Amino acid sequence: MSEEKVSLDPRVTLAADRRFLARGLGARVLTLTAEVCDLQHRFTAMESRFTALESRVSALEIAMTARLDAMSTRLDAIERRFAIQEERMSAMLALIVRVAERLDGTPRPPSG
Repeated sequence: MSEEKVSLDPRVTLAADRRFLARGLGARVLTLTAEVCDLQHRFTAMESRFTALESRVSALEIAMTARLDAMSTRLDAIERRFAIQEERMSAMLALIVRVAERLDGTPRPPSG
């Protein structure tokens, strides 16, 4: 056979070209649809991972807040103990000064 084109009715050639273009377009649409589905699955997986990460960060935040609150409570208790100790030390020093004044014989200032 020769490589010459067989001359067909132009309408038949146009219809064949359209079918070829439709097949190519259909294949392209199917490929794009499959790629979009793949992207949706990947995006869903990423959303799940981010949700899990967000839960972990929230749990860490709650744990850290609880620990900081506990530390704050302990420090407040220590501060109260130091304040009580300071009052006791002041009272003890006042008593020691009075005893020293009596032993020394110097007059003390009038109280009142």
